[in-house]
Amino acid sequence: MLTPGNKFPDVNYFDLQDKFIHLICFAGLSFLWCGVGIKRSELPKGKNRLILNFILFGLAAGIGLEYAQQFIPFRTFDFMDMIVNEIGGILGLLGYFKIPTTLIHLD
Repeated sequence: MLTPGNKFPDVNYFDLQDKFIHLICFAGLSFLWCGVGIKRSELPKGKNRLILNFILFGLAAGIGLEYAQQFIPFRTFDFMDMIVNEIGGILGLLGYFKIPTTLIHLD
């Protein structure tokens, strides 16, 4: 997210490709970080930790990284990217609760 913009290859397969990439990246980031330090069996007790992880890595990272891009050469701040980052973060949190523990072993 903070690599200078001229370092990326110029590839455009479909409209809104940039937004899709933001969505996937932040959904994955949020999914992976929501449960850090919490076993699923301890979720009722670990609720405050889950909320803190989500706010830090699902929401604050999306806002902070997008804001920081305006200081990187050949990159710009895009409000819609920030919104898509937040939507991705929320989808990651929802995915954390919806994927059965039999598919991923988190305990």
